[in-house]
Amino acid sequence: MKTILILVFCAAYVIVSAQAKEYVCTPCGSACDKTVHTKPGACPTCHMKLVEKAAILFENLTTDAFCKRITENPNGVLILDVRTKSEFEGTSLRTTYGYFKNALNINVEDLEARMGELTKYKDKEVLVYCSQSIRSPRAAMMLTQNGFQTVKNMSGGVSTLRVDGNECLMRNFVVHK
Repeated sequence: MKTILILVFCAAYVIVSAQAKEYVCTPCGSACDKTVHTKPGACPTCHMKLVEKAAILFENLTTDAFCKRITENPNGVLILDVRTKSEFEGTSLRTTYGYFKNALNINVEDLEARMGELTKYKDKEVLVYCSQSIRSPRAAMMLTQNGFQTVKNMSGGVSTLRVDGNECLMRNFVVHK
């Protein structure tokens, strides 16, 4: 009788746990990132795979908070720009905005293959950004899935920066001419 009772309890626990899971789309930087779903599948908006909400381990920061983290911890952070090389260098045909000083540029499309280059930063805070916060959330999730402990994404990307009059950005960000 005890064994049956334990089995029933365990089965009930598994069923309740499965029903309590929440899913969100693989971070794409769109509003659908915040939509919670009750079962796995694909996001109806962006068609990205739905993942357990608990798997999203990075934090989104405002541009001011992002810049403040750089100022407060200048040697203890990795600043990771996940745009293309031409966007980073300002040679792209589209608007390129600029870059954070001391940033490492690895295109999000190459990040998985180049993850080994970043292992020495696993215990450091990693600050990730792109142009419009579409690629950087995806990169932030890749980093956390690969064991990086403290990953933060800049919401909105560098396209939202207003450097003039912002002391922190004037010190830490280089605007492309």
